[in-house]
Amino acid sequence: MRDTPFTVVAIWCWYDGRAFHGYQAQQGVRTIQSEVLRAFADAQLPRNPVVAGRTDKGVSARMQVLSAKVLRDVEPSSVAERLAPHLPPDIGVVMSRAAPQGFHAAFSANSKTYQYELTREQAGDVSLLREAAALVPGTRDFRVFHFKTSDVRPRRVDAVEVLEHERGVTLRFVGEQFARYMVRMLSGALTAVARGELALDVFSAGLVEQRQFHCPTAPPEALTLWNVGYPADVDPFTEAERAAFAWPR
Repeated sequence: MRDTPFTVVAIWCWYDGRAFHGYQAQQGVRTIQSEVLRAFADAQLPRNPVVAGRTDKGVSARMQVLSAKVLRDVEPSSVAERLAPHLPPDIGVVMSRAAPQGFHAAFSANSKTYQYELTREQAGDVSLLREAAALVPGTRDFRVFHFKTSDVRPRRVDAVEVLEHERGVTLRFVGEQFARYMVRMLSGALTAVARGELALDVFSAGLVEQRQFHCPTAPPEALTLWNVGYPADVDPFTEAERAAFAWPR
């Protein structure tokens, strides 16, 4: 096997997405990717990083993961320090380290956790919200609950938790993979059920039978990519590190 002058580094970053037009670079608007690529160039780290998953306009990330090739003489743990001075205040880097062999930020991921924040008024009847949320987990065709440009296929949702706290209510979604707008559409439908705007049986039929109905899409600003999970043998970050990080937003 031919030796390579590069090593793969895993980078954990966060961002407040409310002032961005999503992750992917676009002409004439501010995006996460544009800022990240500029920081890489300014830090003399010119390799193009791969992202675990692109977030949409207005969506934030407590944990977004990048994998990038850097020259072998660059200490992996120093990449975070080199990038930090070149990033704006609404993007930060938590840590960087050498990735296990074969690691890819997107293809190696086996789960993602999203959180959607609600006020008490937005959440409606919390007991009804929990009843509807309990119907979601499973491997199923969620075509009613995602944007039509995403491919139609079974997707696995492991859990939908309803967490009450002093600020309001958080919907926590854990799954293998989510299609475009899927978390926002599920959040919109769940809260519509809890507020009495959508019948529970109509929501259930959309899940089980893919019976179409007008599914509301919740606004993006309250949505956060909270965690990206990897199998234990390739995970660059520990559970303790994930739990300890206090998102500065």
